[in-house]
Amino acid sequence: MGYKQTAIALSLATLGLVLGNSAAEAFTLNRYTQTEFEALGLNLPWQWTAESRIGRVGDHQLNIHDSTNSHLNRVQADYNWVSGKSVDFSLTFDSVAKTLTYVVGDVELSKTNLGVSSFSDLLIRTVAYEYDSRMALMNLFLTDDQGGGRLGWTFNQGCRWGQNCDTTPKYLHISDIVGSFTLTGQSVMSWKDCAIPVGSELAYQVKLSGEKVPEPAGISLFSLALLGLFIKRKRSLNG
Repeated sequence: MGYKQTAIALSLATLGLVLGNSAAEAFTLNRYTQTEFEALGLNLPWQWTAESRIGRVGDHQLNIHDSTNSHLNRVQADYNWVSGKSVDFSLTFDSVAKTLTYVVGDVELSKTNLGVSSFSDLLIRTVAYEYDSRMALMNLFLTDDQGGGRLGWTFNQGCRWGQNCDTTPKYLHISDIVGSFTLTGQSVMSWKDCAIPVGSELAYQVKLSGEKVPEPAGISLFSLALLGLFIKRKRSLNG
């Protein structure tokens, strides 16, 4: 948790959150290019991901998946994207029910049995690999048990025909999240009819990292060990 590596000698912009609430200062927010992200080595255990992608005919466009992206532990749905159309989305984690809910437009996905007690970090990743395509996220807003704050926007622009440009993923990293949270915003996917992206060539992801739920067996063994020490100490005091 809390990879506050803002002192690293890279051209990283630490962005202040704008909100009339001092609790918003609890978030730490950084933007990274692919090069900066790799140089930082943010190898957090990204246990879960909510994803929206252009997809293809016969394949899904929305999903919630774990770190293995196995279809055995993934929920997914179809969505009919329209080029240039703004779509509302939200991602909510209920720290009591341990449930992750992802809503895109009028489609809702929900995942339980996450095996995680809390999430401290979010990583928003955008990609636009196809020519003249664009992936934009706007009006991002995050609230948790401490308050809320605006996160601004992030986007990727695919190259224009005959031009060279940086189409590598862009990252927005939010850390120091506490308890239940809700991330809201609008997404816009844009493309040319002559170069329609497929699969994950035009997409955004929200990756989540947090604390694993302790295994019951481990808790029981620890409790038994403490009980054994208590009994041993009591007997020694009684002579």
